[in-house]
Formats: sequence, structure tokens, C-alpha cells
Amino acid sequence: MSAVAPELIPVIDVTLVASSPLIMGGLINALGTERQVRIRHRATSMSWLPATASTTVVVADLYGVATDDKQFYSRAPEGAPIVALCVPQNPPDLLSALQGGVRALISRESDTPELMLAIRIARRGGLYVTPELHDPLVDTTRNSDRGPHELTPREAEALRYLAEGFTHGQIGRRMGLAETTVNTYVKRIRHKLNAGNKAELTRRAMELGYLQP
Repeated sequence: MSAVAPELIPVIDVTLVASSPLIMGGLINALGTERQVRIRHRATSMSWLPATASTTVVVADLYGVATDDKQFYSRAPEGAPIVALCVPQNPPDLLSALQGGVRALISRESDTPELMLAIRIARRGGLYVTPELHDPLVDTTRNSDRGPHELTPREAEALRYLAEGFTHGQIGRRMGLAETTVNTYVKRIRHKLNAGNKAELTRRAMELGYLQP
């Protein structure tokens, strides 16, 4: 079977929205070399987007805005699917995001392949949520009453592998996650258990019943 000619690969027009120059630069670097993507517009705010942005996939960084503020989504070009970048420790309200046109939710730390996957799915009208955001989003949607030290099932699974001595890369392969996603899981676990190093983390995990002595 012959390879598809480069000119036959459909090009996806993308609009970038980020108030942080660092994040904007990172998005440009990540997508600038992708043959399947053409960056049509850049803006620091949804309010500054031209009407023609409605024919693009909008990749918007949610950091620094009220992610549950429906006005933020209402400023998006009508009909444009949104790929939203957020901080895993503070995910947006899922229902408001979906109603506002968000078709993909990924972490700020997602790598280029995952960003491209989210863009392709959003363009097709699908829905994508990065694995590291799935647990906190489900918790929020279900109004979970987890305590401040209670881990999600995926966090508890990562913790067990970590205690057994697996590296973040090995944990990622076992759980089907990118290493950057595992890094975020571990940061979240350390924060919840208030543990600085592996010894403290293991001790706290045993005290709370996540690990057997």
C-alpha cells in the first residue's frame, strides 16, 4: 500500500489563545512543525478573536481565568470546537465546559502527540479528556465527598507502583499513560498526603491504608 501523498493530508486550521507569552510560545513551537496544522490566528483573549476563527479549532489556555465563568466560553467564536488547556489541580467545571463548546480537555503539561490527538478529535466533533484529568473531573461532576487526603483509584494505583520501586516511565507503561501524566499524578499524591520524599510518602500511605505494612 502506497503512502498518502503529503498534499492529500487534510490541514487543520488552528487558533491559539493564551495570555501567557510562555504558553503561547510553547504552543507555537509544538504545532509549528506539524504538517497537518496551520496556525491562522493568535490572541491573548477570546474577546480579541476575529469572526473567521469560527472555522478553526481553538486551542485555549484556561490558566488565569475563571474556568467556571460562562462568559469566558461565550466569547469563543460560534461553532468553533475548543481544545482547553488547564492545570490538573484545578480543572474546570465539566458541564460548563461542554456547554461552552469545549471538545477536549488536556493538561498544560501534555506533549505534542496528545495535543495533536485532542485537536483531531475536537475537529471531528468527538470528546477527549486526558487521563490525568479524568479522575478530578469525574469527582467534581459527581460532587464527590472525598476527604483532603483521599486518593482517586488511579492515584492509588500509581502510588502502589511507586512504592514498589518502579520509575515514572515504567509506571506510565503499566498504566497506559505518558510519563508527564505520571509526573502530575505523583505531584498530586505528594500534595494530598503532605509528603516530601519517598520515605514520607510510603509512611503516610501506610498510615492511611493505601499500602500494606
